Order: sequence, then C-alpha cells, then structure tokens
Amino acid sequence: MQFDAQQSARVDKNYANPAIVEQRRRTLEALALLPNEAVLDVGCGPGYLTRDIAQLVGPNGPVHGIDISAPMLEIARKRCADLPWVQLHEADAQHIPLADASMDATVSVQVYLFAPDLDPVLAELYRVLRPGGRSVIVDTDWDSVVWHSSDAARMQRFLSIWKRRYTDARVARQFPGALRRAGFAIELATAIPIVELSGNEGSYSAGTLKELPRFVAGKGGIGESDVQAWSKDQHELNASGAYFFSLNRFLFLARKPE
Repeated sequence: MQFDAQQSARVDKNYANPAIVEQRRRTLEALALLPNEAVLDVGCGPGYLTRDIAQLVGPNGPVHGIDISAPMLEIARKRCADLPWVQLHEADAQHIPLADASMDATVSVQVYLFAPDLDPVLAELYRVLRPGGRSVIVDTDWDSVVWHSSDAARMQRFLSIWKRRYTDARVARQFPGALRRAGFAIELATAIPIVELSGNEGSYSAGTLKELPRFVAGKGGIGESDVQAWSKDQHELNASGAYFFSLNRFLFLARKPE
C-alpha cells in the first residue's frame, strides 16, 4: 500500500495518540537496545520509532529506515534531521539495501499486513541480521477487533470489507510458523491491546472512523445510505458514552541463532 501526502500526514498525526505511544514503548522495551548497535526500522513511516531508536543507540550506532512511500520518508527525514547517523531509504521489505549480517537488530511495525508473502520478507530480515541479532515484529490480527454497534450484522459486513484493505488482515497468526521457517528462534510472543471508550480526535479509532466508511462505500452492495447510517450510529454511541473499540496487536521477539 502506497501513502500519498495527505494520507501520510494523517498517519503521522495518528502516531502521537496514546495507544500508539504505548505500543512504541513496548516495542522499544522488547528491542532492549544498547549503545552503538546498528538497527534497521522496516516500514519506518513518519520516523517516530526511528528517532527513538537513534537516540537510544547514539551517534556511533548506525540506524537505517526503509519505506516504500516517498511522502512518509519526507516526514521522517524532517523528524530525524538533527540525527545524522540516521539513513533513510526508499525500498521495500523484500529488497533491503543493506549488506548481509550488518544489523544487530531490526524492527517492523504494522508492515506485513501488506506483504504478499511472509517467507521472502522474513528471509531478508534474517539475511541482514548478524548471528545472534534479534528482530521485533508488531502486527495486527483484525479478527481480534471488538467494536460496539447498534446493528451488529451491519458492523460485521463493514469489517469484512475493511479487511480487504490488507493483503492479509490476519497476518499475526502466521508469524510462529513463518519465523521458524526463516530460521529464527522465537523468544517472546505477547499481545499489545488497544482499548478505547471514545472515538474522539486523538484516539486510535478516530482515524478508522473516518477511513473505514470511505473504504467500504460502493463495495459488497454497501451504498451511501448504509455508510451514513453506520457513521451516525458510531457518533451517537460516542456522544452517549456507549462507545467501545478494542483491537489486539501482537509482538514477536525472534533471534537469529549464533
């Protein structure tokens, strides 16, 4: 999936909401970075995590970020402009422009939902990691979503179409087998839940409240009146204090054997 300038700006804003800030904290905790380590951020997006990584490893720890979106990389370059040991590349996860065994750690957050095949992208992570290096992957299984609605059947129709936005909306459950096929040893698997009682601006689900109706409109027999009814219901639930949204992301820490 490519992100244009408008979408990139919207994603950039979303990275500052509390749920994603907590996800970033958990991701960095799992990475357990040391000074001077070489780190790769796959799908670096607007560069929030890339910047945090660079500050933790310091100026003698080369940090690389890759993304397929030029507008995203432009935002990341501005965010990391005062950190000259950060290098950003326009590249995809299957063709990482780094040498074999050159990284101490890699991180990939919300990337592989869009991957057509896990095996080649995980093989690339394995290739660029030194022996003993580790990889942290965070991704979603959209079957974990719990989203309150006054019309449960309509919500299920909308969500079933929304999942088509991704190459594999259930990708997280694929990681145990795919990581082991790539040669990794899994050291940690845990959930990072997002639970929200408000869809107001600044929440994670506020962005989905806007994006989902635009995506589903005209698909699977969903007309404009259906979209308006869905949006009206969500805003009324939010205004009345009955709003509920939950989604699980899953974190894996895997290591390349010595």
